[in-house]
Amino acid sequence: MAVPADKPLADLSAAEQTRRAGIWRHPLVALGAGLLALFILFHDTLAAMAAIWWRSDTFAHGMLIGPIVVYMLAGRRTEIGRITPRPDSAGVLALLALSLGWAVAAAAEVGVVQQLALAVMVPAMVWAVLGRRVLWAAAFPLAYLLFAVPMGESLVEPLQDFTAVFTVKALRLSGIPVFSEGRYITTPTGNFEVAEACSGIRYLIASVALGCLYAYLTYRAAWRRLAFIALAIVMPIVANGVRAYGIVMIALLSDMKLATGVDHIIYGWLFFGLVVMLMFWIGRFWADDTAVAGAAAAVPPDSAPAPTRRALGGMLAAALLATAAGPILVMRLDEAQRDATVTLPTPPAADGAWPVTAAGEWRHTYRNAAGQVRADYLRDGGEGRVQFLAAAYPARRGAAPLVSSGNLLYDAEQWIHAGEELRTVSVAGQAFEVRELRLISGERRRMIWSWYAIGPRHVVSMPAAKAWQAWESLTGGPRRDLVVALATASADRPDEARERLTAFVAAHWQTLREQYVAAP
Repeated sequence: MAVPADKPLADLSAAEQTRRAGIWRHPLVALGAGLLALFILFHDTLAAMAAIWWRSDTFAHGMLIGPIVVYMLAGRRTEIGRITPRPDSAGVLALLALSLGWAVAAAAEVGVVQQLALAVMVPAMVWAVLGRRVLWAAAFPLAYLLFAVPMGESLVEPLQDFTAVFTVKALRLSGIPVFSEGRYITTPTGNFEVAEACSGIRYLIASVALGCLYAYLTYRAAWRRLAFIALAIVMPIVANGVRAYGIVMIALLSDMKLATGVDHIIYGWLFFGLVVMLMFWIGRFWADDTAVAGAAAAVPPDSAPAPTRRALGGMLAAALLATAAGPILVMRLDEAQRDATVTLPTPPAADGAWPVTAAGEWRHTYRNAAGQVRADYLRDGGEGRVQFLAAAYPARRGAAPLVSSGNLLYDAEQWIHAGEELRTVSVAGQAFEVRELRLISGERRRMIWSWYAIGPRHVVSMPAAKAWQAWESLTGGPRRDLVVALATASADRPDEARERLTAFVAAHWQTLREQYVAAP
């Protein structure tokens, strides 16, 4: 029987509706079994995501993503119901690649990549069991699952920097004298810091999640959707700069009595609500015509026969084997690394130019290291102290991580982050790269040079350190991982601090190179 192209599934004959329901019955059971197995195999990753949703205000929206996806899929059930599911082996290959990618992330203990892999495995399972046409018809709702992944922390520092620059420029345009050093802003009336809570990351994530949902439900043209999503990205970033400027102005005009405590967080959420309303109002200017927005892209039901139970069962079994490849590999890695131990090197030896002195306080957050090496040195004549720190971690999954956003070389309650950069210095005719961190605490200034020793490799960036950790774990072999740091007071003369640190590295280059630049 010919079916008009614009006829919804609900208006089909009873016989046709019964046939379509029969076609979908077994594929849906197979998909349910595949998703259940997926969540069981990766229950630790799913539990880690849920724990972040529960404890973090920034990612609390993750608890709503699943119901929203189900709602969007229900809205497309007519279009999807017209398609005959066809199991696709390409989806199995995608599951295998994602599972192995999850294993690499697990070896490096990069939780966000593990969670991303799990989120993408859901549409990959749909692809394997139901086929690419079903995947394409459900593409947007399934892609929305990415918002369930607690990610975006890497944007915090760039957003802090943008907010600090925006605030300083706005204050100067307002005629207020201002001095800035990184994220630390000084005015004649008071001092301000653009802290992590002021980065606007929670506003940005919430805005993009809302913007994507609004664009999907409101527009049909791709350019309209992309335009609104772009607006949802740009507006909260700029608005957060305006918010920070406004908070500083309120504090200055009230003689530091208002907007200096928790009240400025409250102002932030109220301001964000207004920004969202403004964003939706602007979005109405390029809304689709009512007739276009309400049009259904209906097509005649697919006349292909339903997949056989044997075909479905075989594809489901292949999908489950591909999905299990990552967890099996990680179990084998854990077994091989179970007896990993840590040996600590000796600190650089004192000499006439750099005698050892009583170790001063160095408060940091590398508290779960397997061991530490600490020593302080005074330059000849007592011109300046250089503090040495090395923290060692075992190359074993499940142990305390070496590379983590929670590991800091300073006490965040005592010091303010004033900036950092990668710096290359020349030592004994060799180029030596370090990460330079600059800190402020009142009138005090502190400079820290640091690097990682991952197996036999000298690494300075966190992403590279994570990548080499994964490589070393997958290729096997005993090793230890180190973070090494040198610190000195810099006052208002950073070049003198750099010269002091360079001189220390040069004086102890042989020991550092053999034991701390690349761990054995």
